[in-house]
Amino acid sequence: MKICSVSQSFYPYVGGVTRYLQALGKHLIGRGDEMIVIHYKTPEMSDYEVVDNIRIYRMAESPGLRESMDGYLKFKELIIDTTHGSKAPVSVDDRFDYGYYDYLGFNLAMYEKVKEVYQTEQFDILHVHDFQVMPLAFLLKDEIDVPLVFTWHVPFTNAMPADWRDFMVRYLRYYDQVIFSTDEYVRTAVESGLSPDKVTKINPFIETTNYCFAGPNNFREKFGIPEKDNLILCVSRMDPRKGQEYLIKALAEVVKKHPDTSCAFIGNGSLTKKLMGRNERVESLKALAAELGVADKVKFLGKVCQDDLLAGYDACDMVVLPSINEGFGLVLSEAMCFGKPLIGSNIGGIPEQIVDGVNGFLFKPTEHEELAQYISSLIENPELRKQMGNIGKELVHTKFCVERGYKDHCQIYDTIHLKKRMKDNSGAGESLLTG
Repeated sequence: MKICSVSQSFYPYVGGVTRYLQALGKHLIGRGDEMIVIHYKTPEMSDYEVVDNIRIYRMAESPGLRESMDGYLKFKELIIDTTHGSKAPVSVDDRFDYGYYDYLGFNLAMYEKVKEVYQTEQFDILHVHDFQVMPLAFLLKDEIDVPLVFTWHVPFTNAMPADWRDFMVRYLRYYDQVIFSTDEYVRTAVESGLSPDKVTKINPFIETTNYCFAGPNNFREKFGIPEKDNLILCVSRMDPRKGQEYLIKALAEVVKKHPDTSCAFIGNGSLTKKLMGRNERVESLKALAAELGVADKVKFLGKVCQDDLLAGYDACDMVVLPSINEGFGLVLSEAMCFGKPLIGSNIGGIPEQIVDGVNGFLFKPTEHEELAQYISSLIENPELRKQMGNIGKELVHTKFCVERGYKDHCQIYDTIHLKKRMKDNSGAGESLLTG
């Protein structure tokens, strides 16, 4: 079977969707399937390449598309704000003032690219990833006769206004299956009008075997972190929605009681921020750390190589994800592979991974004093850190591993592909499927 995945971005941009698709592709290829990915091409990328046996096609930027990118990115930011409930809501009727036409233009360009690739590849299933390319099923409904799957990677909660949920569902109805990452998102989608038989929950997953570290670890020495310090690690995109400032505020409280404590931030801006030329986030966080008197306790490491990321997980004492809004937060699963206790805000997919008081702690988003209490508790209880880390390590290898996610995807792919073949071969339309 040939599975074609479409997303805004993919390799070499290493984000959550990239890791997700690379891990899934490895296992699909291992069972004899073929994996194709289509995504947006930035100037430094080639039009086509093969990475880990995944064939990658990139949608080149035309002059018209280049002119419309500002509008597309503006609408994308509006959707992120709307789905995360992070700003005062804008009526869906006003979307045309926020780049909606340019968003549709981006999708029309991607639609043409998908049709072009289909002529070459004749793939069996099209799997579309996230809202940036959500209209594709509507655009392709009379063009390509293959089953259409969609994965929603951001929150889908009642924090999103009803008019926007209705807007999203109108597009999602054109897909044969829609995958959400949490029970809450599934429930909200169904309550918003999406048919229950089209909805599936699949927790995101990681290739757990890739998250290990052996040998001497010089992470602290390399980045100037004292060996004796309690080390808090935060791995996340540098974005206001990730709430890094609340961890810095919490750290300022913690060091009053535990002065030998440091915090390292790993991550840079998103592809969207790069395209928009907005990279001021780190500077504002550095200013906050200086204002609170903990500048010497905070390290901003930016994007690091994979070896340094793994070394960071291995070297730290705990991992904190202080997000204000979070779709899922797979960095927590990555940290569990190293047997690290977790602290995360009680929103989005974080409670799917942290069982409060078992493998970590949950705190109310933005409540930095509560966060500080949990950090201090872990510092003061090394046995608790070890116990929570061991439980997390067992959990990630059963619930959030790629083997589980791969099986869940295979069940969807195999079922809808079989239904399609039965329908095509029988000539009986839906009657053979429904009995």
